[in-house]
Amino acid sequence: MTPEYDSVLQYIYDAERQYLLNILNDEELPSELSGLLDKRVAARFIDHHKDTILKEADLQPITRLKEGDTEIEFGGDNTLSNLTALTSKWLSLEGTEITCYRKLKW
Repeated sequence: MTPEYDSVLQYIYDAERQYLLNILNDEELPSELSGLLDKRVAARFIDHHKDTILKEADLQPITRLKEGDTEIEFGGDNTLSNLTALTSKWLSLEGTEITCYRKLKW
């Protein structure tokens, strides 16, 4: 990580923290949700910097390999779609304990 990313990371961190606080309807983020915040910040950072994280070769993986009379065909998604699936999972609040910490206004 280089210092030029510090301000970007701080911005993402502040935005994601405020997003979670808005959902919680609270002014302080419980320490139990710090891991969730970290994942969301990492996912946003990765999502915004996919082009520098992935090389051109990662975007076009090998799908078929032939050596003599042997041929192997690979299935599955490419690295970009795998990375997108990972960031989507980290950004999803489904399956998290966030609702356990939500404060309701009466």
